[in-house]
Amino acid sequence: MASWKENRLQVVLQASREGIWDWDLVKGTIYYSPRMCRFMGYRKSEMPNFFQDRGEHMDVASVAAMDEALRRVLQEGEDLFAVEPRVKTKRGDWKSFRVRGTPVRDGLGKVTRIAGSLIDISKRKEAERQLAEERHLIETLLDNIPMNVYLKDEESRFVMANLPTARKMGLSSVKDLIGKSDVDFFSDEHASNARLVEKEIMASGGGVEDLTEHEKWNDREDTWVKSTKHAWIGHDGKVRGTFGVTIDISELIRTREAQEKVTSQLNAQNYLIEEERERLRLVIDSVPLHVYFKNRDHEFVIANQAVAEWFGFSCPEELYDKSDRDIFSETHWRKTEADEKQIMELGVAVAGEIEKEVWGGEKETWVITSKYPWRDSEGEVVGTFGVSSDISDLMQAQSDLRKLAATYERKNGEMAEELELAREVQQALLPDEFPKISGGGATMNFCRLYEPAHLLTGEFFEVLPLAPDRVGFLMGEVFDRGVRSALIVSMLRGLIEKEIASAGDAGEFLTGINVGLSHLLLNSGHETKATAFYGLVDLTKGEIQLSIAGHVNPIAVFDDGVRQLVPPAYACGPALGVAENSSYGTVLAPLTGLRRLICFTEGFQNTNNVEGKEFGVTRMLEEVERGGDLDRVMERLAEAVKDFGGHQEFENAICLLGWEITR
Repeated sequence: MASWKENRLQVVLQASREGIWDWDLVKGTIYYSPRMCRFMGYRKSEMPNFFQDRGEHMDVASVAAMDEALRRVLQEGEDLFAVEPRVKTKRGDWKSFRVRGTPVRDGLGKVTRIAGSLIDISKRKEAERQLAEERHLIETLLDNIPMNVYLKDEESRFVMANLPTARKMGLSSVKDLIGKSDVDFFSDEHASNARLVEKEIMASGGGVEDLTEHEKWNDREDTWVKSTKHAWIGHDGKVRGTFGVTIDISELIRTREAQEKVTSQLNAQNYLIEEERERLRLVIDSVPLHVYFKNRDHEFVIANQAVAEWFGFSCPEELYDKSDRDIFSETHWRKTEADEKQIMELGVAVAGEIEKEVWGGEKETWVITSKYPWRDSEGEVVGTFGVSSDISDLMQAQSDLRKLAATYERKNGEMAEELELAREVQQALLPDEFPKISGGGATMNFCRLYEPAHLLTGEFFEVLPLAPDRVGFLMGEVFDRGVRSALIVSMLRGLIEKEIASAGDAGEFLTGINVGLSHLLLNSGHETKATAFYGLVDLTKGEIQLSIAGHVNPIAVFDDGVRQLVPPAYACGPALGVAENSSYGTVLAPLTGLRRLICFTEGFQNTNNVEGKEFGVTRMLEEVERGGDLDRVMERLAEAVKDFGGHQEFENAICLLGWEITR
């Protein structure tokens, strides 16, 4: 029969959803939990030592990272072994894992073993790779289209731009442009007018299209551009600045001016000149821009709508897997494939080439084409990237850029999905099964309720079975948002495991966690803090220990009533991570008359309604006094705070941990 300690370990492993490993460096042996065996696809008896024989099971980069992590632990004395390797499973496929471990040292400080956990992060790594590839694709497109694309903040300072924009300003790189404004390049008059337009756009939240601007520079000849400007709206719905796209039409303007001079001299040809003006106006108002990517077999794999319509298709998907062989005459497609082959072999672009397109039915069209080698994120040429436009319809590029803006919006949505995935992983690590504690003629049962916020937050809790009749319980909250809050929570979980030996004394336990967290925050450069409430119940002795690190006090249900449990001052200390030398005392009290305890986070009681009033502890006490099953009491608390807040999007998660003693 399995021991209580073994059962406890199995409960912890199941709740954590992590694989556990223990590497004895002296004996050269290693222990793997069943979950790790499932991760790797091996039977337990077949499992190799991935750490010792890493060169056989990991890629080159992962081996180097593993060597460095081991060096820091074995030679520099670090207390955290952390690495994210790619490992080949028994089936031969590759998976990515997050590996964390803690070294054990002998009396001389030599590391004798390393034990820790492992979790599969393959989906996250693949999502990161795809996102990087897509970002690289968009950057390639932006830096090679014959247009200026930029983002400005609320003060009209450049925060992002493509390479053509930087070069137009006389700069060699985009980074030299960031932080500057029109005042640094244009005359005061032009910069002032541009700033006025951008203020109006930000105030209305709208935009302007086909705006002709006469640019007056400080140190060069005037130019003219056709501009489209819109308000830059963040994912939170707030205006962050402006988004602009411009096309240089200086030559067209100068041509028109020349025509006007000729008109004044050649009055007899006025009608013809006016007709020519109309043609020029048509070119300015509708300029098509064709953007496409081809693989090494010259097949279309990505294209915009303009390309599809140009080739006679209703949507880009109908064009995919086809090549110029399916559209143009043999003479034309042979020349096109020869050009593209040379671009891929030499890695040299062909820019501004005028091409005569000869179609299968002998129809001829003319385009201006620029073609570039298409490289993936690792620099390998995987095909060609082209931008072409009909000479008579240049302004159609405005429509193509609006599609590009939609692509940006979609990518922002995908980034939001990545954050949601991180939130789901964080939630999955919260315990959902609790041990049964009994002793002294009493039993103790736990209950939890967790509803995540719309943002990634830092609420967490743990239940630590220490003996059949003793259990520790921890409620905490990281004062941060986003991915960083999840990182701090992960640090705290690792510290909890590290300090489990001291969990029998509430104050000593929090003191150890504070030292570890302060050290980690200092080394990582993070400036944040975390509150915590830790309690320890011994049913046989009929005692409870309490210690608080800046956390709100729980609600207790006694035989004689409901009230907030307030430990004495010596058991209360500052938040974790504020000061490494902080110490935390322990208050010991009898369990007599104590039936229930409900722990919560500060964000729960601080929820405000539309009038700005706080939910507060008084309302919580009223709900708890109504009584009922513990899980129903906690559900009513959650419903009450949501009703009070008007069912708004909560900035903090709803996080409750409760227990009750049955005698």
